Amino acid sequence: MRFFKTFFSLTLLVLGLGLGIWQSTQDSSVVSPVVLWVLLGLLGAQTVVLFIRKEVNSDKYSVQGMVNKLKAYTFLSTDLATESLAPIEENSTTEWILEELAGGVITVNGEGEIIYLNKSAEALIACKQGAAVGKPINAIVQIEDAQGKAIVPRVMDVHKAHPQHLLQFGQVKLVPKTGEARYVELHTTHLHDPANTLVFIFRDVTADRKIINRLYQQASHDALTGLMNRRSFEEYLEQVAHDDTGVLKTHVLVSIDLDNFKIVNDTCGHQAGDELLKQVAHIFQRFVRQTDKVARMGGDEFAIFLENCALDKARSIMDSILIEMRNFRFSWEGKVFTVTASIGLVEFLPSPELTLKTLFSDADKACYTAKALGRNQTFAHLNSEEVYHADQRHTDWGKVLEKALENDRFILFVQPIMPLQSLSLFPYHQYEVLLRLPFRKHLLSPGSFLPAADRLDMMFRIDRWIIRKVLEMVTTNNLRSKEGVEPRLMINLSSQAVQDPELFNFIHEEISKQQVNPALLCFEIAESVAIANFVQTKRLMKSLHSLGCHLVLDDFGSGFSSLNYVRDLPLSYLKIDGNFVHNLVSNPVDAAMIKAVHEVGQVMNLLTIAELVEDAETLEGLRAIGVDFAQGYFCGKPFPFKHLCTPVNETSHSISKMA
Repeated sequence: MRFFKTFFSLTLLVLGLGLGIWQSTQDSSVVSPVVLWVLLGLLGAQTVVLFIRKEVNSDKYSVQGMVNKLKAYTFLSTDLATESLAPIEENSTTEWILEELAGGVITVNGEGEIIYLNKSAEALIACKQGAAVGKPINAIVQIEDAQGKAIVPRVMDVHKAHPQHLLQFGQVKLVPKTGEARYVELHTTHLHDPANTLVFIFRDVTADRKIINRLYQQASHDALTGLMNRRSFEEYLEQVAHDDTGVLKTHVLVSIDLDNFKIVNDTCGHQAGDELLKQVAHIFQRFVRQTDKVARMGGDEFAIFLENCALDKARSIMDSILIEMRNFRFSWEGKVFTVTASIGLVEFLPSPELTLKTLFSDADKACYTAKALGRNQTFAHLNSEEVYHADQRHTDWGKVLEKALENDRFILFVQPIMPLQSLSLFPYHQYEVLLRLPFRKHLLSPGSFLPAADRLDMMFRIDRWIIRKVLEMVTTNNLRSKEGVEPRLMINLSSQAVQDPELFNFIHEEISKQQVNPALLCFEIAESVAIANFVQTKRLMKSLHSLGCHLVLDDFGSGFSSLNYVRDLPLSYLKIDGNFVHNLVSNPVDAAMIKAVHEVGQVMNLLTIAELVEDAETLEGLRAIGVDFAQGYFCGKPFPFKHLCTPVNETSHSISKMA
């Protein structure tokens, strides 16, 4: 614009001058030339003024540029910084731009003393310029790396040895004098000036870090429990499993499956199931070490990675979790549930050839074995032939159980139930009927094979075999004791049997066929089974009751469901969950729950039985509460059913005396 004005004025001046000369030579008038020369003079004056203003402005802007350059350099130079702090305007455009672009800026001299810091730096380190200038930067600025080691001394040493190096640190921790620590990106550079100036430039990335961490948390953790999810757990495990540093470290992978989760989910709904998963996850986190990783793999399956941990230590940690789970009670809308876990462990050393598939397969096999052995326990996978067969048993159960049914290979045992109170008029000795299976020179307990039978939908057939066999033995043998007391036999019914619409007809036919007194038979149904199949349970129980049989609600208290269930069932006994009995002496809460169950039984005119009684102290505690009967190894170990068949049998005689 200035160029246009100047050029236009010069053009007018030249044209006016030419016109004036031409008129002076052609026209004799005096007035016109005078006026013309005045106009030419004004144009000339205007042109001179424009030239002067242009030069002045040019000088002004060049000076301002120099000032700005000096001011910028002042931030980085010792001499200029100390001489020009006062004259620099606080709100100058240059400093504002520097604040926006660079963030926090601190300059130090060759001795490490601060010579300048801007407002952003003041805010980050929580220290004013007046208090910081002249002080060693080590005393004012504390920056730590991921291991907590100080960065500033290392920066000073590097720049002294290699001044030409530009250093960058991504997301290091800046600890201010007061307030919370911040995360910053740090850049340092060395100015080749006489003062040997070193520049620290900070950019606050705390907010960015929080956003990134939140996104990572969402991508790598289970939304419900807050534990690691399957993907992040497998990624971490793969890194450790393939560690090739040469340092031999033993690790343990743990697979956990909740035993009674489906009961809670089916009875109370998915919201209750979700809450249970969160509480169980909290238990796992409390009992593992800080370095261990806990993950929810899906559904009610969890995994734990015990890094740098021997198998014995891992067993100890898992046993602590099992004890806590046994004492844990999940409560939802007036219902209380006992939830246990089956835990499989596999120990391994890192190896490039090791695959995650193999690791998880071994851990899962160990977990399945823990379930097959009776649940609520741990099992460690070992690379031996014997354990290999144990791990593979579940694939053979179909054939094994089928042959046992066809060839009557099952063996019936009974366990005595001991009276605790004065029941002189009670006309029966009571026994629970148990099942054993001969297998590879061992006698397997029910926990070893019944879970497999349940998975294979064979439980209702096994239940029918037990009922038929018991009735046959009652008919073909005299089971009265020496004193002439008849036994009452308690037979467990599985969930599949309860859901079998033809079961009652089968029982009725067998009782009629064998001509057995129905009062000698007592059928046990677990509370969890009764709740999950309440309509079928109620119909079956009422039919059996009308036939003259007696009924037991087993494991009462494991679900502690609404008493409406109990009120609607034609029961004779409540069998108290063994987990309460096991902790009676040490846990006042369990003692109170046993007392509550017994009081419910008294009000409803039901007899109470406590199972898993293993010592005299527990027995006396139950007697003091008023429980009617006790069952467990302290009261009498299981023995073969056939020993009841001879009235003068010593075993039967000793049991009668004890009862």
